[in-house]
Amino acid sequence: MNTISRPVLGALVAVMLISVSACDNATENSKNILLSTGSKVGKEAVQGSIVEFSKAIHNNPESAKAYAGRGTLKFATGDKPGAILDFTKAIELDPGSAGSFTGRGTAKFSSGDIPGAVGDFADAAKVMVTAMFSKTEEKSAH
Repeated sequence: MNTISRPVLGALVAVMLISVSACDNATENSKNILLSTGSKVGKEAVQGSIVEFSKAIHNNPESAKAYAGRGTLKFATGDKPGAILDFTKAIELDPGSAGSFTGRGTAKFSSGDIPGAVGDFADAAKVMVTAMFSKTEEKSAH
């Protein structure tokens, strides 16, 4: 199963579970069973996606996007140190990625490293402003 279909499957399961849980005719017990099953399927899909990103990194260790993607999923699963490491590697490979600075800043913030998070958010803002002005300069040159 490719990396796109797993998140889509997880999203579809979540939508189905929300629909079922909203049904007034469902018993409380059956709602809990369905929600528990959906949570397990979602976790398995995320873990499978982490494995896919790891394979992509193995095949192309210079892919900043693969590190950032895996960092996002690690953060979502609560692996903040792993997320910070992956975002740091993504930044080393592509220092012009505002998303990687933002992701690492978010992981640092939720880990209690407020000064580190503020620094990353400031770096993300610098990257975005620099990109915005370089695009404006390109348009005015044409």
